[in-house]
Amino acid sequence: MMKKTILILSFFIFSSCSLLYNASKENNNSNRKFTPKKSIRIANNSFNSIEYIQAKAKVSFRDNNKIKSNTITMRISADQKIWINASLGAARILIDSDSVKYYNKIEKNYFKSDINYINDKIGFDLNFQILQNLILGILIHEFDPSSLYKKTENSYIYRDDNFFINSKVVQSTVSISPYNFRVLKHSFKDQNNFFEVSYDDFTIVDKQILPTRIRFSNNGLENLYIEIKSISSLEKINIPFRIPKNYKRIKL
Repeated sequence: MMKKTILILSFFIFSSCSLLYNASKENNNSNRKFTPKKSIRIANNSFNSIEYIQAKAKVSFRDNNKIKSNTITMRISADQKIWINASLGAARILIDSDSVKYYNKIEKNYFKSDINYINDKIGFDLNFQILQNLILGILIHEFDPSSLYKKTENSYIYRDDNFFINSKVVQSTVSISPYNFRVLKHSFKDQNNFFEVSYDDFTIVDKQILPTRIRFSNNGLENLYIEIKSISSLEKINIPFRIPKNYKRIKL
């Protein structure tokens, strides 16, 4: 089970603390609805301003059509590394701009690959920056206001049919809240694959809105759900990762 847990987690994967609360409740207190042009303009200009993030989370994932759960600690060093510590330190994952690595203290083995390992799982060629932004609920590219193609009561939906991911053309669609400009959903589609990330709830850390309930789906099937239990920004961060010399390398 440990190995499968790590595989699913490596699919995606984050000096003052912030208590979690439902950011959408705060937004519901304000009935002001902004225009589609202003909503996408502000969403386009949103970026991650926190250098170091730490979160504790419960993850639920699909394993042979069964839903299983685990708890993790996740740390993000902005634009550099995503570190995941699972099951009381029994296994760790490190994702950076070039590679995906993990080792398992119980089975005494390890795995190394380039970022294409993740890309093969989701069917699209993402880089570290895109992966990080999807976890943090930030747009991975700008949408023109003219790309608006649908309005609902609680969202504006924009679509770019000619977005390039590493020279491959895909359809990129985003749903934006007209009340607080947060990303509600972001999806990518080509002839063979459909990948979607949905954000069900949010909190505010250092004036930045961060998602606390994140769903990842492939071709209509939800494969991973992350529920953040606590999250904080840090002035500095420790990312311990050292594969013991006597561990056996495995292929996945």
